[in-house]
Amino acid sequence: MERPFPAYKGDHPYIFVSYAHDDSEAVFPEIKWLRDQGFNIWYDEGISPGSTWRDEVALALTQCSVFLYYVTPRSVASTNCLNEVNFCLSRERKILSVHLERTELPAGLELSLSAMQAIISNDHSQEAYQAKLSDSLRSLLPTVIEPVVLPDDRPGRTESDEESIAILPLVNRSNDSDNEYLCDGISEELIAGLSKVEGLGVASQLSSFALKNQSLDVGLIGERLRVAHVLSGSIQKDGNRVRINVLLSKVSDGKTLWSEHYNRELADIFELQEDVARQVIDALKVELGADQKVQLVNVGTQNVRAYDVFLLGLHEAHWSTRQSFEQAINHFQLAAQLDPGFGRVYWWLHLCYSRLMGVGLPPEEMAPKAEEALKRAEAAGFVPPIPWVQARRDLYPETRPAQRALAIEACKKIRQPDPEWQSWEYLQLGDCLVAAGLFHAALDYTERYLESAQHDLSDTMNLQTYRHLLTRLGRYDKAIDLWTELIAARPDDPIAVGERALLYSRTGQYEKAEQDLTELRKVFPRSFPELYHMYWRRDVDAAKAYFTWLEGRKNLQPLYKYWGCFLLADVEGGISYVEEEISRGVSAILPVNPAQVRLQVTRPLPQSISREVEQHPRFQAILKQFGLDDTWRDELMAMANELTDVTGIHVQLDDAR
Repeated sequence: MERPFPAYKGDHPYIFVSYAHDDSEAVFPEIKWLRDQGFNIWYDEGISPGSTWRDEVALALTQCSVFLYYVTPRSVASTNCLNEVNFCLSRERKILSVHLERTELPAGLELSLSAMQAIISNDHSQEAYQAKLSDSLRSLLPTVIEPVVLPDDRPGRTESDEESIAILPLVNRSNDSDNEYLCDGISEELIAGLSKVEGLGVASQLSSFALKNQSLDVGLIGERLRVAHVLSGSIQKDGNRVRINVLLSKVSDGKTLWSEHYNRELADIFELQEDVARQVIDALKVELGADQKVQLVNVGTQNVRAYDVFLLGLHEAHWSTRQSFEQAINHFQLAAQLDPGFGRVYWWLHLCYSRLMGVGLPPEEMAPKAEEALKRAEAAGFVPPIPWVQARRDLYPETRPAQRALAIEACKKIRQPDPEWQSWEYLQLGDCLVAAGLFHAALDYTERYLESAQHDLSDTMNLQTYRHLLTRLGRYDKAIDLWTELIAARPDDPIAVGERALLYSRTGQYEKAEQDLTELRKVFPRSFPELYHMYWRRDVDAAKAYFTWLEGRKNLQPLYKYWGCFLLADVEGGISYVEEEISRGVSAILPVNPAQVRLQVTRPLPQSISREVEQHPRFQAILKQFGLDDTWRDELMAMANELTDVTGIHVQLDDAR
């Protein structure tokens, strides 16, 4: 039979429908009626004998809110249907069985479904059956409160918006591969400059750089990045001369809107970048507003040598290793000597010193250097991507205010925005919501911040927190996409590969997980993602033996220790590791940042284990150290909901979602 409608794709709760291909004639009218009642329905086009177990089915099962199983003699005999039931049970999904015919269940299946809701369709009239089915599904589905549409809200950018663009990484045509830093640096500057133009949608640096070195059709690039235009080009550097070719293409028909060839001295690089940005604006017919003379690409210096060295430092810092941070610092220090007023250099020095603390260098040595760099950046007039007060709180976490003070501060800023905060108040309140266990609301606030931020977020921790929140809430598809985007831009990042491997294992995409694990073994012959893969493949004995070996390693990150204990049913042991980590104040879990404690402890765990950990008296005692209890949670909800007229976000308990 012809499929009645496309399977649901979106962010709202949906129902996964499992049925046998031979039952399509009976099932399709059922699911069409459900869709007409407002339910979101995901279904396969029909499960036939011998069909393969596909990754998208496993992902859809893992993320569904309800598993609706149509029981017939054909479906209980279907290997794929039984696989779906078992997979769904292992992922702790809610199950509703609808018996379309009198069917004798195999003993194993009967036992598996014995505690689940079931409806015998023939026991009811058609009207009563449909009412019971609808009521049962609504009782199992989480309540969704639609965001409030504010009068001054503007609709978000769509794929068809004409005023949208992606700036691809410029290709290095030089004989010297070391000139890659210049190509990336100029591309980043153009992205940052054009992002400041109101009304122009610009694909993020991370999204654009994920397509680096890929020969893709302009139409495909536009589809992937949801833009109407693509700027591409190349750079050839020869001594002090640079040759730059740029091409602006329209996605819809592939036609060239504008192209230019530049042959300039390196000393003209600032004017060249500004010229490219303005030519793009002219070609797209975007209005710059009242101040037509505003500088679009402001690199922060007029010293070409200082800028060149700074780009070298950026290139190194992006690799995010101890060695790369140290090399980046050397470049930044030289750039600062060449131009002492170059504020961006000091900001990046502060970031590198801070991140060196995250890879084990002593805070008592790094923090003063980072603080001095911050002071110099501020004195130079640099405008940071976060409030200055937040930068200092990150540097000295012990100065972070308590949860109540942070929430009150954020609420005041939301009511009366401070331009210097650049919408950071949404992220700060989101952090408070995470700490209180209100993860869905935290995601809403985090996404609001990401939408409104006027700076590139590729080199901030905000996107990582966003990925972790998506994982905690079971939005594995989006989390996988974001990690894949990062891996495409930085293929040598083993942490990103490991994180994606966790998600592939969690969602039953085992072959993809094994491909990532193969890459990970080149850097880490043994790692926690291997154990996680064994766990979800249900090889628990092997996972226990593997964890025994991992646990004995001195350099194993504490979060892998408590995750391993929790997964293998040693909740007491896992909480002991959490307590030890907090008492030592190691950067992986900062004792003054309860949001990270709450999010990191449970994010990769099955729901049943997460609930057991969070309800454990010892973990509750940890939360109370930060003033986190039900009373504060309810007060925070009330504070946030007083802002609904401004934010359009309604906060409710996660259990109600």
